[in-house]
Formats: sequence, C-alpha cells, structure tokens
Amino acid sequence: MDTATRWLREHRPLDYHPGLMHGDYQFANVMYRNGAPARLAAIVDWEMGTVGDPKLDLAWMVQNWPADTSAPGDFRYVDMRDMPSRDQVVAHYAEVSGRQVDDLDYYLVLAKWKLAIVLEQGFQRAGDDVKLQSFGPIVGELMRSAAELAETTEYRS
Repeated sequence: MDTATRWLREHRPLDYHPGLMHGDYQFANVMYRNGAPARLAAIVDWEMGTVGDPKLDLAWMVQNWPADTSAPGDFRYVDMRDMPSRDQVVAHYAEVSGRQVDDLDYYLVLAKWKLAIVLEQGFQRAGDDVKLQSFGPIVGELMRSAAELAETTEYRS
C-alpha cells in the first residue's frame, strides 16, 4: 500500500477535465436491450457516483480486461471472447470522449488501489459472511498489483 500510495502522491494525471463518474462502472452495472447488435439500455447502481475524472471509470472497467479477447482464457466473471481488446476499448474511449489516455496507467494504479480499499472495508465487517471473508486475500493481490504497476510503468507526470 505504501508503494502505490507514494507513487500516486508523486505523480499526477496529464490533465483533469471533471465530469460525471459512476464510480463502479462494470458489466454488473449495465443493462442491454434484447437482441443483436448489443445496445446499452441502462447504467445502474449509482451509489458511488460523483463529479470527478471519468478516466477513473475507464481504468476501473479495463483493469482486468484481457489484452487479447480472442485467446482462450479464464473468463470467471464475463465471457469476453470476441469482444474488443483492452487497447481497442481504450482507443474507442479516447476517440468518442475526445480525452487523451496517455496517462491511463495513473488511473489503473488508482483503480486497483481504490478497489483494494473498498474490498478491505467489506472484509473488515465480514463476520460470518463467507463472501466478504473471501475479500481478504484479494486485497493484498490488488495492492501488490497496484504497486507493481507503479514501479514498472513508464508513465511519469
């Protein structure tokens, strides 16, 4: 945690253009219309919504997105075969939003750091709840991942 926290304090995004942020933008919080092609119908679960930098929502969404969605993989949460790659999603975001994404690693470190803290809060109140108890090891993995990215990224604000 110290490594990631220090890195976040010492680095800053290239720019800041505030906007509406969801705070937990992911597949579990979107609904699609029935039928093909997929068309977004609603974004739900806004309790972490705020005004901030929407690039954090992008990083939150792609932090575990596979680089190659055509490769066989362990799709525990969502089967992402034949979906756009992580780089394609990020490029599409930049094109549609008009925002630069050269500082995405800053937001990826922040997203992992933030998720570790959110899960730690759940773990601390777990009691007999097996699901919340399972957050314990994930917290350490996420914080290690944030620290590793902070130590290896070429991004320097």
